[in-house]
Amino acid sequence: MPKRIRIDLSTIVIENVIVHDIPQHKKLDYTIEPSYSELESTLSDGLKLFFKDKVVQALGSDKSFKICFDADNTSPAPWLLQELLNSDGKNFVGSSKSLAKHLYETQIGSNTAGILVIIFGKINDLNTCIILKLERDKGAQLTLDPETKSYNINEVQDLMLTQKTKIFKVALFIFKDHFSEKFDGLLMDYQINIKAKNEIVTFFIDKFLGCKAFEDPKVATQNFYKHTRGFINTIDDQILKVKYLQDLNSYMQKNSNMLNPREFADDYIKTPEEKNSYKNYLVSKKVKFSAFPKDVYLVENKFKKITVSFENEITITGNKGTFDNKVKLTKLRNGQHHAEITSKIKSIN
Repeated sequence: MPKRIRIDLSTIVIENVIVHDIPQHKKLDYTIEPSYSELESTLSDGLKLFFKDKVVQALGSDKSFKICFDADNTSPAPWLLQELLNSDGKNFVGSSKSLAKHLYETQIGSNTAGILVIIFGKINDLNTCIILKLERDKGAQLTLDPETKSYNINEVQDLMLTQKTKIFKVALFIFKDHFSEKFDGLLMDYQINIKAKNEIVTFFIDKFLGCKAFEDPKVATQNFYKHTRGFINTIDDQILKVKYLQDLNSYMQKNSNMLNPREFADDYIKTPEEKNSYKNYLVSKKVKFSAFPKDVYLVENKFKKITVSFENEITITGNKGTFDNKVKLTKLRNGQHHAEITSKIKSIN
């Protein structure tokens, strides 16, 4: 078996850089066109280090995530990027202009004007392509050199250092077979609050890059928790629903590095019929019914408490995701529920 090559961001070497200016425009209004550089930028060692540091800082964050090309997506970006990776950066200028044109056509009025920086280089001595999309403040302009018809990368650095623009999207792509990986790249989007989103889908990832979030542990854990809660919410029996929710919260907090929907079903769900319904529900949501590594980063604040609200405006909240031995719920004949709490009173507010 060939040795697996690790993606080490510290080994990034920047070889080629080009800058394109993407204007803001309304949907289907193409009267204002992008300004393309016709030549690569000249890079000093200091500039190479500056942009490498920005890329490593972004993609080394725990908020970055893996992405893969979506075979069902019609974006031309995947084949343009693969062409660059496979050709050692040949036709770098032409391919970069095609990517910039596609970004321009993809954006609509809600997307701000920006600067697109495309980098070709090496990571672990293997080809990589990096895309930076920078949000530009109003009034912050780049100057097109009339002789070279290109933008000077020094001006981009100056804007970034004076905070007139900021990186808000960084994507790195590799040829995955060279790394024995199942994903095509890494992405950091400073505009995405990945803890707050149910799904990681944006125009930049989907429409422009033609990608989708790779099922890495953060995303897989989020999907397992979200869709298991979705199944629990389909249950009519309110007391059973509370039980399964506290079971799920307890399961998420187990001292284990793995999650397994089959294990959860076997340990907590009562009847074979419910277990089968649970399995079918997860499968319908494209959640695999087998073990995977656990990473609770996206959901860690969602299973620390359980709250039961009653129609009479009384609410019971329990910490650590369990009511065991603390709250007894009973269904009454009239359809109401009886809640019994046995404990000392800690405080009254």
